[in-house]
Amino acid sequence: MGSEKRNTISVTDDPHQLLEQYEKSLKIFEKFKSGQKAAETFLNIGEVYEKLMDYDKAKDNYFIALNLYQDENDLQGETQTLISMGNLMKKEKEYSEARNYYSQALKIFKKNKDVEEITRVCQLIAQCYEAEGSLDEALKIQENLDGLPLTKIQEDERKLEIGKIKIKISKIHLTRNTGLILLFYIIGLIIAEYLSIYSDPSLGIFLQVVIIIFLILQSSFTSSTKFSYLLQAMILVPLIRIMSISIPVTEIEPLYWLAIMIFPILAACYFLMRSQNIDRRRVGLNLGNLPLQLGVGLSGLALGFIEYLILQPSGLIPSLNTLNLILGSIIIMSTGLTEELVFRGIIQKNAENVIGKVWGLLFIAVLFTSEHIGWNSVLELAFVFGVSILYGYIFQKTRSIFGVSLSHGLSNVVLFLILPFIL
Repeated sequence: MGSEKRNTISVTDDPHQLLEQYEKSLKIFEKFKSGQKAAETFLNIGEVYEKLMDYDKAKDNYFIALNLYQDENDLQGETQTLISMGNLMKKEKEYSEARNYYSQALKIFKKNKDVEEITRVCQLIAQCYEAEGSLDEALKIQENLDGLPLTKIQEDERKLEIGKIKIKISKIHLTRNTGLILLFYIIGLIIAEYLSIYSDPSLGIFLQVVIIIFLILQSSFTSSTKFSYLLQAMILVPLIRIMSISIPVTEIEPLYWLAIMIFPILAACYFLMRSQNIDRRRVGLNLGNLPLQLGVGLSGLALGFIEYLILQPSGLIPSLNTLNLILGSIIIMSTGLTEELVFRGIIQKNAENVIGKVWGLLFIAVLFTSEHIGWNSVLELAFVFGVSILYGYIFQKTRSIFGVSLSHGLSNVVLFLILPFIL
């Protein structure tokens, strides 16, 4: 693996004297071009600055050490540095960044099949999830360690942590203040939607922008990481609506405008997932139980037929032929995936961390339904609410959006591309 195990800093060491010694050592290592020793020294300097609580200088030295270890192909030094950087980020409560560094170290340990280090780093990642309130993720990591050859002590500690996390999950509930804040945003979005469709589109867009500003400000100043993540995720809703409101003022056909919308929304999802260090599996971008997911997907055929009986909309293609159907299906299936990623994969998952699974399911159903006010049909709103509950429940049970995205897409294909030309 590379270098020998380093000596760590003792609590009795004088940090300032250590810094002087390390600075002198660096000059010697630079003279003899000893990259590995220089990397170890920068790592030690970073630890001293961390002890002095000068986290910026600590971070700078860790970065230098990491680059040097990578140049030297010293995997042991690289993982030690990554873990030190993760620990520093955890101290600063930058849990997303901490998980990012831990995950990089974990990849190396998995490649080398180092079970002891895999277990240790997984525990650190789980601690970050737990600290930021993402208890389901912390629980999943602990449960995934079940297949590793753990010692009895490690296994007992793991089971104890699983028990503690489950107790915390059972205590997640909707508080009065949180409920009022979320209700405020839902009412604001409903008013903005109503203005956009039935009154003044410009005023509706203005209100959507105001809501985005409020979400950004509140997510920046709230002390709760998990609530901050939820508010950040909710920015996607008015963003989608602002783009969709622009359709009437363009000469682009609605179907092609949907295709254009997909890219900025997916880009926003990507950057949000990056900022919160959310991997694709956490938002349901996995196949899961494929037969089950395909079964869920096929339900879209029936749901599309029912919704057509309610709305009887015009088709989104000029005529029903093979080319139009294929092109239109690709676009509409893509929008179905995008919407499920936004509402179920990102927003619902964050909502569950804040207000629990039941309230999270209801919240996202109301939020999703509010985006369908423009159909001017109470029956349609009831239908969409029911489907949203169904999709959200399936996502909770499977943690995959493959089936619900397929169902959503097929439903819209039937609704907008096929039945308008048949019935």
